[in-house]
Amino acid sequence: MLYSLIGSPSDIDSVGKVLFIEDLDEYLYHIDRMMLNLKRSGKLASIKALLVGHLSDMHDNAIPFGKTADEIVADCCRDMDIPLIFNVPAGHLPDNRALRMGCGIEGFFENNKFIINSLSHA
Repeated sequence: MLYSLIGSPSDIDSVGKVLFIEDLDEYLYHIDRMMLNLKRSGKLASIKALLVGHLSDMHDNAIPFGKTADEIVADCCRDMDIPLIFNVPAGHLPDNRALRMGCGIEGFFENNKFIINSLSHA
């Protein structure tokens, strides 16, 4: 959805934000196109972190794309110095936890997991 809002009156300001993405039932080349569009439009340039939820039921073509959805996201963000957190339990699967939007977040990494210290109103 973020990808389709770029340049419209509903476009978001991603500067200084923790961005959450997830998707369902997409072709891998569409994920690649969407990630490159987010990057080239500057949406990823000044984020604090990228949370990646479930990228489930992805489709490939007869000629394989050659990467998983997670690999596409990681490759797109490899030159960024931000936390990139995969498998956030939110999205289109049974383990769909609520994410508070528009609030501040503090936390730390421990044993390859992000532990939330506190949430605050922005």
